[in-house]
Amino acid sequence: MSSPMESLAAELKRDIPAPELALLSDIHETIIEKLNLGFDPSVLLVLDNEDAQQHEIEQLKFRIREQITSRMLARANSVVLFGKVKPGDAGSFAKVILRMGMKPSKIYILALALFLLDPALESLAGRSFSRAILGRILAEELGFKSTAVEQVEMGSLLLEIGRIPAVLYEIRSATALDEAFVSARHPLLGLAILRKYELPGYLEETLLNEHFSLLHRSLSPLAVIRLADLVVQQSFRRHGKLVVESPLPDGTVEFTLGSTLLDQFNAIGYRKFVEVRLPPPKDGR
Repeated sequence: MSSPMESLAAELKRDIPAPELALLSDIHETIIEKLNLGFDPSVLLVLDNEDAQQHEIEQLKFRIREQITSRMLARANSVVLFGKVKPGDAGSFAKVILRMGMKPSKIYILALALFLLDPALESLAGRSFSRAILGRILAEELGFKSTAVEQVEMGSLLLEIGRIPAVLYEIRSATALDEAFVSARHPLLGLAILRKYELPGYLEETLLNEHFSLLHRSLSPLAVIRLADLVVQQSFRRHGKLVVESPLPDGTVEFTLGSTLLDQFNAIGYRKFVEVRLPPPKDGR
């Protein structure tokens, strides 16, 4: 009987050497199949139900880590994401979920739970949220519709989700995986996670896409994800964080793209992974 990773490789028509396939199967069996999110996975099933009652959603805050709840609350109350709100408008957890949307909330809760599994995942988390935040800003500036903006943000966030089980495997087996192997095969591990938690199909396309994808007269969501990824990867290689140059509010403007970045990083709890530098003075001043 084929292992899940062997079946996945066959489905995708991937010719994977036997030693690599055996290693993928071992990672799947020892890590992915035994993932403990810190809460009952039935929490995610509630978020799959668009007809769930508010009291059912509200009870979820008692079933997930407080650290996740507080970050979701901060994000839902972000002025740059959702506009000015009255204090307490997103005070209840049910209102947090409804403001962010059921599907995006599920993805954010799952992502946060996975990234918080071990401190060794913090840099990967910083890179992933950097890509998601930057991707969302790019998509909005390009005039994408809300559905496409969401696809860019969520696809950017989970683009390297398959690296999580690879890191956990290294820790638990006290071994170092070859980076070439991880770089080439993490999309397959990521795909296994997507299917385990029944995430939207467009995320599979994101993980498996290998080209810069254009539409008839515009960039595709996949192309924007790739652009965000290139910027983030380059910045993290040089600085260990996302470094951008942007004006900041100075009394004449209420917010800038730079302050928008800072607001979103603060909300999600990864402020240490972004730096906004002021542009140099013009005319030598």
